[in-house]
Amino acid sequence: MNDEKQYAWKTAIAEATDTGLTVRGYDMLTELVDKVDFVEMFYLLLTGKLPTKGQVKVINALFICCAEHGISPSTTVARFIQAAGVPIQCSVAAGVMMFGDIHGGAGEEFARDIMALVAQAKESGQDFQTVAEDYVSKHKRISGYGHPQHPSGDPRTQVLFNLAEREGVAGDHIAMTRAVEAAIEKKKGRKIGANIDAAVGAISADLGLDWRVSRACIVVPRTAGLFAHAHEEMIREPGWRQIPLSEIKYDGQPAK
Repeated sequence: MNDEKQYAWKTAIAEATDTGLTVRGYDMLTELVDKVDFVEMFYLLLTGKLPTKGQVKVINALFICCAEHGISPSTTVARFIQAAGVPIQCSVAAGVMMFGDIHGGAGEEFARDIMALVAQAKESGQDFQTVAEDYVSKHKRISGYGHPQHPSGDPRTQVLFNLAEREGVAGDHIAMTRAVEAAIEKKKGRKIGANIDAAVGAISADLGLDWRVSRACIVVPRTAGLFAHAHEEMIREPGWRQIPLSEIKYDGQPAK
């Protein structure tokens, strides 16, 4: 008979006690505070281990690239909500909720798919380019490539990939991302570069993160940008945002 108590909640992440806090086996006050930075803490929380110096540089760069992108769906919603006079964290939360499969969150799907392609190549013994070309031939649209605000190519991606390669972080998933990019160019006859979603997905995969938390790599840093936008809306605008009436047309039944 098992006498172990059945607990309603279990966690291997952290434990708060009367005298302190243990995080992933580290005493937060004596082993983490003033010894690691936020990026290292982020990686420790998600993986249970501290990152290498190269990984820290790449995650930092990724966070900087994802922290802000001007007026976009997420910032528009955050500002719209803030204009109603809600507490600032509510408007930021609304902006965060905008990250989905179309805006900002496609890195999760990309990470899952690029991991599957790498696994397929290793299991089959085929080279990455062959696997990539086969994959591209079977899909009409592939997320993670092209960007409406950067028609010449998302400039953030190459900066991040180059840094990852220089720091020894780039692995099979960035390599497969490049192979898919080449396969798309071969099929379309023009280059459609990998965008920030692909960068988030490929880099998080090469960092060893589970694909199901890859969105953290954009949501965590972009939260800072959303706070900035919500605050700016609060102090610079009069409040009450609405779609201009000139942009609205009623096409329902006429009045009875």
